[in-house]
Formats: sequence, structure tokens, C-alpha cells
Amino acid sequence: MDPKVKTGIGAAQKGMQAVKVGKKALDMKKKLPGEKKKAALKAAKKAAKKAGKLALKAEKKENRRVRNKKAVKNGKGIGRVALALWDRFF
Repeated sequence: MDPKVKTGIGAAQKGMQAVKVGKKALDMKKKLPGEKKKAALKAAKKAAKKAGKLALKAEKKENRRVRNKKAVKNGKGIGRVALALWDRFF
């Protein structure tokens, strides 16, 4: 059998196994007692809140970077080497 075909079949089988495991996990989640459901929901909310904070932090960092870069470029007496260093490290 061609190695590429064999690799493709193996990947498909692994994908099917992953789907089965995911479905089992979802079914188990549905059968959890109330306390564990609440804990899972609380953890999900906490993770979403943290992800939102990290996204906001990344956006602020990017805005600050753009603003500082413009300020450096508009400054007088700065050379190409300094700008190249700025672009690489900041």
C-alpha cells in the first residue's frame, strides 16, 4: 500500500477516535450531578473572563506599540539604524 494512503487512513482513524472520545465526554457531562455541573459552568465562566482580559491586554499592548512607534518616527534626529532596532525589539 502507498505510504501516503496508509498515513491518510491512519489520520482518519485517529480523527474518528477523537470524535468518539469527545462524544463520550459530552455524554458524561450531561449525566453529571448538579454540583459538578455548577462547578464546570463556573470554571467555564472564569476561563471566558480570563480570555477576555488577556485579549484586552493584548489589544492595549498593540495600540501602545503603534503609538510609541509613531512617536519615535516623528522624533527628530533618529536614524535608520535606531528605527530598525525599534522595529525588531519593540
